[in-house]
Amino acid sequence: MYCNLDSLLQGCLKKRVPLPPKRVALLIEGFPRPCHPIVEFAKLLYLLRLNGAKATFVVDWQEIRERGLSSRVAEMMKLLRHNEHEVAIKFKSDLCGGAKLNQHAVEALHFLQRVYGITVVSAKVGRSLTADHGAFASLGLTVVDGVPNQIVLQDTETVLLDLTLALHDVREMKCVCVKEVCK
Repeated sequence: MYCNLDSLLQGCLKKRVPLPPKRVALLIEGFPRPCHPIVEFAKLLYLLRLNGAKATFVVDWQEIRERGLSSRVAEMMKLLRHNEHEVAIKFKSDLCGGAKLNQHAVEALHFLQRVYGITVVSAKVGRSLTADHGAFASLGLTVVDGVPNQIVLQDTETVLLDLTLALHDVREMKCVCVKEVCK
């Protein structure tokens, strides 16, 4: 009798205490930085694969629009697609107003699909207004600015060290693309 009561109480306690999340979204913003060495990028992908981690690489729409046709950027995008990482688009908040937002989003989606064969499902706008969510949702995009459980790294010269430290900090969790956390 006491065994059953003990089991029942333990079950109730487990229900009341929320378990910590088992997944964390890993985002690398500012990708690809100007003059990003392809060798460093290959090491970054290897480090992710070694740890069984997936990441979302956040590209700035203005930057990719200006530098997106270079062979180095094309090779990096090809490697991202091959390794099943996600690409998200970041829009500058001064561009994000109603019709301009839709126009830039449509251009960005078309560009990344046509040039790199990448289907984008996530976007960042630097704010989390519900109007932005509606405009992006109509294009099949999810705004990920306010998504909980994310680690955001910057694509700088220290990105490999930053990634190593971040992966060490969350070694008990599974690093996934941000779209997996939004589900």
